Amino acid sequence: MTLSSLPPANAVRTDVPDAETARDQIDRIVALWQAERPDLDASTTEVIGRIVRMEYFITRRVLADLARYELNVGEFDVLAALRRTGKPYQLPPHQLQGMVLISSGGLTNRLNRLEANGLIARLPDPSDRRGVLVTLTKKGLSVVDEAAEFHLAAEAEMLAPLDADERRQMATLLKKLLLAHDSHDEE
Repeated sequence: MTLSSLPPANAVRTDVPDAETARDQIDRIVALWQAERPDLDASTTEVIGRIVRMEYFITRRVLADLARYELNVGEFDVLAALRRTGKPYQLPPHQLQGMVLISSGGLTNRLNRLEANGLIARLPDPSDRRGVLVTLTKKGLSVVDEAAEFHLAAEAEMLAPLDADERRQMATLLKKLLLAHDSHDEE
């Protein structure tokens, strides 16, 4: 599998109509609310509705790309977390759990599937006789490296209608929203 076998760039339109004048499904939903319930402020749907709609397109694309490697999103998250740690690509389960934000039982299920497919190994932790280290295998390293290339190329393709300044602006605004909500999760 190579990057040249990605779906054609025209899978995501880069010749989109002017967002200020063109109407989309969300505009129609907001207009219907305004017609039926003018007392409600449906302007929030202009943002949230579009985020939800984009999540649908992103999820569909990510699932299709990961299916090439017989992975689901959670399994890719585990492999990617191990890969991002650098050599020797290993972590104790409690640290890995914090990086992928999942329960210990959920992580165990993912690790069992990844180990059964030869993508990770659980090795004894030399610094803790009772502990283990989750380690990428050579096969796991190869799979996650290739899958990450496809994943990042797909992200770039999906954002192709935006120029660099628009991407930075969107990233900053989304980060602001996430920081506000992430702080509530930590309380």
